[in-house]
This record gives sequence, C-alpha cells and structure tokens, in this order.
Amino acid sequence: MYHDQLAHAFEKLSAGLREKVSFTPTQSLQSVSFHHVGLGKADMKVFDKLSHALHESVEVEFSYLKAGATKVEQRRVQPYHLANRENFWYLVGHDLDRGALRHFAVARMQSIAVTTQKFERPPDFSPEKHFGKSFGAFVGTGDFKVAIRFNADAAHRVKERFWHESQEIRDLRDGGIELKLQVNDLEEIARWVVSWGDEARAMAPKELVVQVRGLITRLTKHYRG
Repeated sequence: MYHDQLAHAFEKLSAGLREKVSFTPTQSLQSVSFHHVGLGKADMKVFDKLSHALHESVEVEFSYLKAGATKVEQRRVQPYHLANRENFWYLVGHDLDRGALRHFAVARMQSIAVTTQKFERPPDFSPEKHFGKSFGAFVGTGDFKVAIRFNADAAHRVKERFWHESQEIRDLRDGGIELKLQVNDLEEIARWVVSWGDEARAMAPKELVVQVRGLITRLTKHYRG
C-alpha cells in the first residue's frame, strides 16, 4: 500500500515537473519496502483529482465527514498542499466558507469535484513553515518548550531517530537522556509520551505534565478490576 502511494506521488511530481525531476518509481521502489502500523487509507481516484487541482491551481468541492461526526459537511477549498503526516494523507487549503486555512483528511473526503475556478496560492505559504512547530499532523497556535526525560533503556532508541526540527538531546549521568522540543500544541506530544510507558517522563511545561497525568488516570480506570 505504501509503495503504491509513493509511486503514485512521484509519478504526479514527475508529470508536473518534467524538466526538474527524473525518477522511475516502478524500478526504484521495488527494491525498498515499508511497513507502518496504522497506515491511512487513500483512495487513488481522490488523490488523482486533488493532484490535478493542485497542479492547475483550481478550487475543489467535496463532502467531508469530520472525525466523530455523523453528518457530512459541504466544503469548497483552494488546495495548497498534500501532506503525508503520521502515515495519513492530508489536504492543506483555504476553506472559502470559513475564510481560514484548514486541514482535511483525504480518507474522509467524499464526492470530490474539481472546478474550473482558478486561484493563486499565497506566495508566502510554505509547508515547511506551516508544519514547522507541529509534532505530528495537528497545527496548533501555542508555543511550548517541551522537555522529556527517557531512561537508559530507551535512550538509544530515541537517539536513533529524528523526531523534530527543533530537537535537542542532552545526556544524563544515569545513562538516560533529556529531549527538548519547541512545538505549537501539546496533545500529540502527551499521547506520545504515554506511548513510551515508564521509559519516559514529561518534565516541562507544566501543562504537558498535567495532560500526561490526565491520560494516565483515564487509562488506569479502564483496567481496574
């Protein structure tokens, strides 16, 4: 599945940038494999339409079912960017009815129609800047300096990966490490800390500590005998 999505994405890029990209996914990706738990589903027909709309800078209309909602909503959007975040495809674009930039999970988009209405993407929009302080897929409005300590058992696994553009790692005397990040939202960080079990401990800011404590309390209630 991931192979197909990558190959399809590169084919679209190559078609739109014929003089700047030279890549043959059929040959190259056969030698590489990926396995991601919880890989988001992507309808290639929807992906095709969004790719076309992005390439031609035209608006799209679609029905959208928000997470947890029971009724679809009609949306008209100027598409700026397609992003794969946390193994899930998202469309970033200007929602015309709401007058603001929004994210849309591609898997939740239905009955998509590509219009002929042209638009100009703002010259100052940059996906790197847009997601710059996001830990995962969610873009918040805050500014938090996060500190998380990992014990010696987890230290090498944390060091083996690149987690965020702002990351700083400090070695501790007990063999553990302290990871520092600067992010715009704490919800995804809190869930990530909890996923490490007793190998990680949120140190700062206080709001993060409170969120992690709340998650652990709610989890504990699920497993009381």
